[in-house]
Amino acid sequence: MWSGMADVDNLFRGIRRAEIKVFFRLFPVFRRYLKDRERAKKDEESVWSYERERNGQRALNAFISLGPTFIKLGQVLSARPDLLPKEYLSSFQKLQDEVPAAPFEEVLPTLQKNLGNVDEVFEEFNRNAISGASLGQVYYARYRGKEVAVKVNRPNIENVLRKDLIVINRLLKLARGRIENFLYISVYNVISDFNSRIYDEIDYRKEAENSRRIGKNLRGKEDVIVPEVIEEISGKEVLVLEYRKGIKVTDIDSLKKTEIDLKRLAFRIDLLFMRMLLRDDIFHADPHPGNISITPEGAIILYDFGMIGNLDKKTRFSLLSLYDGLVNTDPDAIMDALISMGALSPAANRAVMRRSMEMAISSFQGKNPEEAEISELFEIANNVIFEFPFRLPRSLVLYMRMSSLLEGVCMSLDPDFKFVKVLRQLLYSEGLLDELYKQQLSEFARKAIVSIEKGLDVLPLLKKKLEDDLNRMPEKKDRKIPASIFLGSVFLGSVIMFARWPLLSVLVLAADLVGFAYVLLKRS
Repeated sequence: MWSGMADVDNLFRGIRRAEIKVFFRLFPVFRRYLKDRERAKKDEESVWSYERERNGQRALNAFISLGPTFIKLGQVLSARPDLLPKEYLSSFQKLQDEVPAAPFEEVLPTLQKNLGNVDEVFEEFNRNAISGASLGQVYYARYRGKEVAVKVNRPNIENVLRKDLIVINRLLKLARGRIENFLYISVYNVISDFNSRIYDEIDYRKEAENSRRIGKNLRGKEDVIVPEVIEEISGKEVLVLEYRKGIKVTDIDSLKKTEIDLKRLAFRIDLLFMRMLLRDDIFHADPHPGNISITPEGAIILYDFGMIGNLDKKTRFSLLSLYDGLVNTDPDAIMDALISMGALSPAANRAVMRRSMEMAISSFQGKNPEEAEISELFEIANNVIFEFPFRLPRSLVLYMRMSSLLEGVCMSLDPDFKFVKVLRQLLYSEGLLDELYKQQLSEFARKAIVSIEKGLDVLPLLKKKLEDDLNRMPEKKDRKIPASIFLGSVFLGSVIMFARWPLLSVLVLAADLVGFAYVLLKRS
């Protein structure tokens, strides 16, 4: 009992020390960030600031120095244009999850706890790590005649995360009341989501399930390898996979020696990830160079399934609508898509938003959308998102992060690569735009039918109003109903719709005529 109390006491002492360390490391960063944020919001021309760029790099260095939790948090922030000025985003997007591995002696207890004697379980185990990340590290071994990769949690990582998250949440409470309410709520939501999801990345049972699902979805459809999970010796803290070695996707010299067509490879990689996003029920959301390799024969190998995304049908169509609005520089379509995803309140001032969007996309005018880079489109979105109080859903954040990383990988293979051109080709070849337009037509028809039903409900009231007005009119020999206003109003919607939706407008027009005839018959 006393030992347990001592452990708790030591934990809180550690938290207090960590809190002081983090506070003094981040306070100057936070102070500069608030000033830069205000200046960026007032910068109507959205010009690049080298002072903000320098401050963004300082912020990045501070996050790296504070260890694994803050490295992971920095990766999350790198896809938050609603929170960070573009110069900070540029710095944080360079953050790779590559950290020197901890000494083998420090991870050996975790391996022994989960597997037993390493030398008895494996025929061979190389104690020099293949790679190190912020939360785990990977070793090469042989198991039952197979080459395998053994992924193990960093030493004491769960306690490190728990302590850091307590510190982060305490410091967030200190900031409340000292920053604008919207910014506090946005940061609070990011931290809350981070709190709930970061533990998933150290639970390798979840990564194993993600790997199985993605492998099943891709089997027989793509020229891609998803390493098989060795189930019997994998668990929460240790994940054992078949070892599939390839050439790192950004090792251009080695890839050229294999005579692989790099332009074609860039196209295939982009197609692979976008198909996962737009076709399947789960997608790999972290395509940084360390997670993609190529075999000498040209097959794509995927690693690390800790960060994944899920899109339901509604969100997928909203993303398609957002893309459609961006490439067609249509502010109203962009706003409708953001409202549909819950990123923008329906009560937002559309006139003000439209003006800002028109200013943001003015530099894009005259360009062929297919020749655009995704970074250009996101620049449009980022400039507007940063200026207004958006609530970015996690699915949109993951999409933006994935797309930006993916474009960087593809452009390293093919400097002339155009992300949007490939995406448009995919949307047409897979029939996704047709589905989008059918969905939009279906939604339009649904709203029109609801409007008709409401119109029919109100006809008795209109009839009564006409009768009351008529009874108050002086008697004339030829009594005609003064229905010009009524007739014009019921025809107006039908006439407006006719140019785009002739069949639907005929139906609406018929309903209008029936309602009007009903009033006339009742009067006669």
